[in-house]
Amino acid sequence: IRRRFLLTSWSTTLCVNQFCATMDFLLLSTLYLGGFIMLTYVLWFGDSTFHKQGYVGKLRRTIIQGSSLCFHHCLPSFCRREIERLWHFAAYTRNPLFQCLYAVLVVAGFTTFQFDVLHYAALYEAPALPLYQTLPLSILFVNAILFCALSMKDPGVLTSGNVDRHLQLYEFDGHLYRQNERCRTCQFEKPARSKHCAFCNHCVYRFDHHCLWVNCCIGGLNHRLFLGFLITLCCLCGCISHVTCQVALLVVEANKLWSAHYVDRYGRPQPMDLRTLCQYLFMQHPRMIFLLVSLSLLTLLLVGFTLYHLYLTVNNTTTNELYKKPASRETQQAEKNSTVRGKHKAKQRKHNTEELQHHGNMKFTVNCHRGRWNPYHRGYFCNVLEVFWPLASR
Repeated sequence: IRRRFLLTSWSTTLCVNQFCATMDFLLLSTLYLGGFIMLTYVLWFGDSTFHKQGYVGKLRRTIIQGSSLCFHHCLPSFCRREIERLWHFAAYTRNPLFQCLYAVLVVAGFTTFQFDVLHYAALYEAPALPLYQTLPLSILFVNAILFCALSMKDPGVLTSGNVDRHLQLYEFDGHLYRQNERCRTCQFEKPARSKHCAFCNHCVYRFDHHCLWVNCCIGGLNHRLFLGFLITLCCLCGCISHVTCQVALLVVEANKLWSAHYVDRYGRPQPMDLRTLCQYLFMQHPRMIFLLVSLSLLTLLLVGFTLYHLYLTVNNTTTNELYKKPASRETQQAEKNSTVRGKHKAKQRKHNTEELQHHGNMKFTVNCHRGRWNPYHRGYFCNVLEVFWPLASR
């Protein structure tokens, strides 16, 4: 789609040369954003317990299976081997690739903001220009500090020297975490709420997940830094999106685009509409409009992800535990449906519970509440305090 605009004064006619009438910028952008949001939701949440047996889960499996078939049948064998090797290196080994990618994306986005958005803000004398220049830069500085600190901070690595201390922090609930379970790699008893990370090859205290973007685990000792990193990243993307939108509106107002007219394919003058205005802005200022659209979408995704981690913080649970609970429920249901094995397992669980309760040498800092959906819930204030002041550092 290409349209050539000739801008004049208040009653000026905006001449348009259109060679594709069926698809325009606004429609393409709407289809792209809608498809991207739907695909992200299906691939991200399709494997959850809520969607796994429904249409979203089936669609996710269909997309993955179809992509796998195309990958194995449409590419030569040497290309498949190289792609699989690169994907295994990028996604399943600990490496700084995504850290470098994050730095490149941030530098590219902020450079576009400086040389395009702030250029037009100064050109059209935006009233809030000093704020536009200082606020995003300040947020970026804080975010960069948190990014570096999170990448280098110890997430709570368990060793043979500190595992006894961590064994006394949380009580074993008997379902998600069982006593006397040993890590086959680290060769010691696994404390409750810990997990062995296959990327980093060590067990982590209060393990949440392994983050590729910072190339480290998110555990009990750096979860607060991760929350700060997410919040500042949301503020940075939201701030730049807002400033870019304000500058785009300033360009529209300074050039009196709403009062302009354009000539359609039949040679008739038409008043300016939103679709034509968006298309004009995209062709005249492509980098600025692309930055606005992409960062607006990214802000929505980041806000959702940040709210999810704040929910985990308030309820004193982790991503690892949310994924383990469905398997724990299925195990409990299978034990109930079994007669002989169910009685044997019930006796075994009762024996383990009595053993835990009469374990005289073990005094837990946090006792679990069996029967709750979250056995480690201690009240909202104590839950938040536990993240920002970890038990292992007290």
